[in-house]
Amino acid sequence: MKNSLSSRLIYRIMAVVMAMMAIITGVVYVTVREYMLDEAKQRYESVLLDYHEELRRHLADIYIAAQNNVHDIEHDIDHPERMTEHMVRILKKNPTIACCALLFEPGYYPDQGKLFVPCARRDAHDSVRVLRIDSTYRKYYLEEWYLTPMTKDSDVWIDPYFESPWFAGNEEPRLLTTYTIPIHNHEGRPVALLGADIALEWLRNEMMEDVEKVNKKFEYQLSHKSYSFVLDRNGRYIVHPDKNRMLKDSLGIASTLTGERGATKAVIDGVESWLYYRSVKNMEWIIVIAVPKEVILSNGRMLNVIILTVMAVGLMIIYLFCRHQIKEIADPFAAQHAAVERELNIAHNIQMSMLPSPLTSHRSPIKLYATLTPAKDVGGDLYDYIVRDNRLYFCIGDVSGKGVPAALLMAVVQTMFHNETQHATRASDIMMALNALVCAEQNTTGFFVTMFVGILDLTTGHLDYCNAGHEVPEVTSKNGTEKSEKLPAVPNLPVGVLHDWIFEGQEAQLCRGDMLFLYTDGLSEAENPDKQLFGRKRVEDLVQQYSNSTPQLLIDNMMQAVRQHADTAEQNDDITMLALRFETEDERLEVPAQMDEMDHITDFVIGAARQAGMSERETKRLRLAVEEVAANIVNYSGASSIAITTVSDDGLLVLTIQDDGRPFDPTTAETADLSIPADERPPGGIGLVLLRQMTNSQEYQRQGSHNILTIRKNIE
Repeated sequence: MKNSLSSRLIYRIMAVVMAMMAIITGVVYVTVREYMLDEAKQRYESVLLDYHEELRRHLADIYIAAQNNVHDIEHDIDHPERMTEHMVRILKKNPTIACCALLFEPGYYPDQGKLFVPCARRDAHDSVRVLRIDSTYRKYYLEEWYLTPMTKDSDVWIDPYFESPWFAGNEEPRLLTTYTIPIHNHEGRPVALLGADIALEWLRNEMMEDVEKVNKKFEYQLSHKSYSFVLDRNGRYIVHPDKNRMLKDSLGIASTLTGERGATKAVIDGVESWLYYRSVKNMEWIIVIAVPKEVILSNGRMLNVIILTVMAVGLMIIYLFCRHQIKEIADPFAAQHAAVERELNIAHNIQMSMLPSPLTSHRSPIKLYATLTPAKDVGGDLYDYIVRDNRLYFCIGDVSGKGVPAALLMAVVQTMFHNETQHATRASDIMMALNALVCAEQNTTGFFVTMFVGILDLTTGHLDYCNAGHEVPEVTSKNGTEKSEKLPAVPNLPVGVLHDWIFEGQEAQLCRGDMLFLYTDGLSEAENPDKQLFGRKRVEDLVQQYSNSTPQLLIDNMMQAVRQHADTAEQNDDITMLALRFETEDERLEVPAQMDEMDHITDFVIGAARQAGMSERETKRLRLAVEEVAANIVNYSGASSIAITTVSDDGLLVLTIQDDGRPFDPTTAETADLSIPADERPPGGIGLVLLRQMTNSQEYQRQGSHNILTIRKNIE
């Protein structure tokens, strides 16, 4: 009988394995195709990122050079004879700049004639020559590119254009874009426009050079190859391999290339292609790499054959191995044990699936994080939370005993808690209902439950709670100057001990920044190999130590400390922790570390600066500094999230930027040496220049697994 059962089991497994092989063979092509799309996306997005960072670095050079010379020009505003000297000096100190000019309002210097436009230009041999282009720009003061920055009294980037043949002289006219910023007289009125030009030919050359390397490595045998170009906000080609199309032709589907970055399919010049793109913020430009469809699929054809062969061989080996193992272990007791293990795994998965989903709102007035680590496959701990009618209902509990019976009671209690939150307004009412349910179950379980139930008003911070014999929660203020305190608890019995017990509720007021930490006794009673307990005192000390941190950082460090204490000792009880901080919407922002979230960060910083009364000029400088910090975190740190808090204090706006990426101290890191020509100095470091120039002070500390950067900037 036993051999007959084993044979049938083997034949069934053979049928399953063969079916798996057939299914895998059918879907492998689709899988490989998706893999090739992902591989191509990573490859070309990496190239895009290099273009993007290099372009931002060059544009930042122009921006910084112009900003740094405004003061000197305005200081000499009464000396027209010195204006040309300033233009020459700017060009000589900044190799990135192709031309620099000052365009004064008509008649500002009567002795210089109606128009006065001192200018210096760098030629193809890197020589600087002085020009007076007054007659060439006779009516520049009527042009929109002049009137807009002068009227708004703000800096503006001018759309790309080809310089005039007269201006280029014997050289081929260059494709330029210009950064303009108003110059003021001593009364603060804008009287001239400083323009600094950057030639875009370097970008075209560099893009063609990099794409040619990719062509040779991945596309050398194909009729169509990938290429790159840059579009302006109207979809015109700013940079293109074919010079004749620049500023003349446009991409018809440019309006569909939305967002910080992305990919889309399109037919370009009759070729079906994938377009990978990345926008250049504040410039309204889009960098695009067009990759013909055949480039992506051709690389996958050979890989398809290899993967299918490996899969077929691998599945055959798995089948033979399983067939051998089944013959060895085909024993009724072994089968029964395997069935129990499977059922326990299923029970564990079901129990974990009952836990609530994370609170995902980035603008929520609370930050909450919780974990449950069972000692066995299934356990008797529980936690839950739900937001209803602008209230947070939450609980944590510990069922006496372990194993499947405790897990079943845990599931019943958690379900009852959810039901009660639909109509209960007091924590004591919820506890009374849970007690009636558990007492009714006493005939079959004989268990009781220690519990803490709370109802937090998310508008006022008012906390209504009831503690039924559970570990007393810790409360600490955000500033961390005061010792953490116990949340007062009346002597209620655990749930399920006495059916007619009247549970007494209590109230408390959480202030902005207060942290509430709840846990089960599996934390404080965790043992090391010498049977020494982790202890409540150590819990209190860690809560106090991480009072300024996020709930997740507090719990992660608490769990790490418990594991270090336990060492090789087996976990003897379930460990459950829940931490929440009561915040206010307007002073904290937490977002994923993604470039798509940059607009949220920008809006948050601008809103905080304006609320503090900061001028628009200084707000822009602060925004640019924070953008650079956030971009570096996203692109280089490997962080999963970024959190920003703001505080106005004694004429200062204080921003704290926290991330969980690799350690990096921007206050001591080496910045870019702006005296070295842009094409000779190594990439990076421009963001650190902006950070240090546009804020008053910066402080850094590494706390646990988080970088914490504090920025201070004068409000006035």
